[in-house]
Amino acid sequence: MRHIALEIAYDGMHYSGWQIQNNAVTVQGVFQDVMYEILKGRPKIKVAGRTDAGVHALGQIVSFKSQCRMTEEQLGYALNSKLPKDIRILRVFEVPVKFHPRYSAQKRWYRYIISNAKVLLPFFKNYTLWVKRGINTLLLNEYCKEIIGTHDFTSFATLQIGDVPLRRVFECDFTRKDDFVILDIIANGFLRKMVRTIVGTFLELEKRNEKPERVSDILQAKNRGEAGKTEFPGGLYLVKVFY
Repeated sequence: MRHIALEIAYDGMHYSGWQIQNNAVTVQGVFQDVMYEILKGRPKIKVAGRTDAGVHALGQIVSFKSQCRMTEEQLGYALNSKLPKDIRILRVFEVPVKFHPRYSAQKRWYRYIISNAKVLLPFFKNYTLWVKRGINTLLLNEYCKEIIGTHDFTSFATLQIGDVPLRRVFECDFTRKDDFVILDIIANGFLRKMVRTIVGTFLELEKRNEKPERVSDILQAKNRGEAGKTEFPGGLYLVKVFY
């Protein structure tokens, strides 16, 4: 029995997230149908993180156990030949028996892209958040400093039953590249809608020129109502999972 892992990229625009749902098209559902067709079986699939509806991935990781005799290259080619073009297998590799794409992960890297142009180019409307006004990235990065470290992120997430709200943020940084403002955030894990709520909250605070201490107040409140809105999912990308 082999334990096989896949690195997957997908455009989440036309999907209701990763996880299978009733009466909805999801990335996992499409991927599993193709995988079952090729492998002639139904292995249990484990995933690094369940991205929400409309969110994209450059480096999602899944794993499963199989007696498949194809080489890694053959399996990747076979899957890509059947998958729609908005889901691509980037890499196939074998992993130790105890490997789990979620629980073995040490860090996760998400990127959020804001289009900060006066006129939004139509090519970016489904893949960036458009903010027409000027953005003070220096102030945004002062806000970032307030969430570095281990904190209870209840105020910045949509919690589900059983969620532990403590997360450790290793890096959080906004950079400007031409007409784009890009957030890169790396943590040991993320709660549901956490990154998009951080973006929405920070933009609201920055627009009002609030002091960085306000971010700390929101964290300590442990109340979702204290934070800002959850921003557009199309601007969010799971970039990489670190093991």
